[in-house]
Amino acid sequence: MSSEYVSPRVNSARLPDFVGRSVRLVGKVIRVDDNSNEMIVQASDSGEVKVKLLNDSSDVTSSYVEIIGTVLDVDTMKMMACIDMDLSIVDFVAEKWHDPRFSKMF
Repeated sequence: MSSEYVSPRVNSARLPDFVGRSVRLVGKVIRVDDNSNEMIVQASDSGEVKVKLLNDSSDVTSSYVEIIGTVLDVDTMKMMACIDMDLSIVDFVAEKWHDPRFSKMF
């Protein structure tokens, strides 16, 4: 598979490395603002990320979600999809993704 189609899992600290690219971010929904069509998500490393929603907050149905989207800047993403998630191992997976020892696996 071409690397242009890979959406790596990241935490908030990894966002600056992926500006303009598609990523997956798992976190806890802190706040949804329907007026600005945005939400704040606390990532697995406890950093906060602003997420610009598709049309409204109807896709956000869980306290923990995986956001698939494009990184706009160091702390903002534009959502393409939202998936309900369990946060128990997410930070572990994000760090292993970037660990050079496992680079051939991902």
